[in-house]
Amino acid sequence: MRYYPVSIVLAGRKCVVVGAGAVAARKAGALIGAGALVTVIGPASGAGIAALVKSGAVRLVKRRYKRGDLAGAFLVVSASDSSAVNRAVFEEASSLGILINCVDAPELCNFIVPAVVDRGDLVIAVSTSARFPALAARLRRELEAVYGPEYGLFVDIIGAVRRKLLKSRMKRDKKERVINELAGSRMPQWLAERDLAGVDGFLMSLLGPGYTLRGLGMKAMSRDREP
Repeated sequence: MRYYPVSIVLAGRKCVVVGAGAVAARKAGALIGAGALVTVIGPASGAGIAALVKSGAVRLVKRRYKRGDLAGAFLVVSASDSSAVNRAVFEEASSLGILINCVDAPELCNFIVPAVVDRGDLVIAVSTSARFPALAARLRRELEAVYGPEYGLFVDIIGAVRRKLLKSRMKRDKKERVINELAGSRMPQWLAERDLAGVDGFLMSLLGPGYTLRGLGMKAMSRDREP
């Protein structure tokens, strides 16, 4: 394996996107979703970047990239349509020890971006080590069909249960048994079917009356049950 899989905290960190077309807009959007402070550099912006600028989500430097633009950046994505610009960005980033990804040019990267199934706190990443991106995209689509939005809710519920268990006096081995039972339960199916009564019933049978969606602080979800 050529790459080491890792998840990086970008919240509050400066990230630079070179290029302002449709690909750059997608890359900027993903960085914004991770909480990064994004600066986009490009002489002309497409509709996607223009919309992000209008919303205040990114800072746009409307000119061509020049050496020095990466100062203070933690991570850089180069999505320019110029191979010369991409190489120049890679060389500057490498000299400064900055994480750099040049789109469609793995030889100009010190990290690559996998195909991602995003279900909130559940993130499933697929990579072919930059060898076959179309296969990674296919596998992502297949995984999206299997692991729907209900799995994001499932992770939220288990997280809430774990927080409540940590404050309880339940013995450690029992806590582990309970979490394992939750992980192997039919809860994702119940959530997909909006059978919230089934979820509450299972939680209470396993853990007791305090463990309902409302009791776990999942108020928005529990309101769905109200007439």
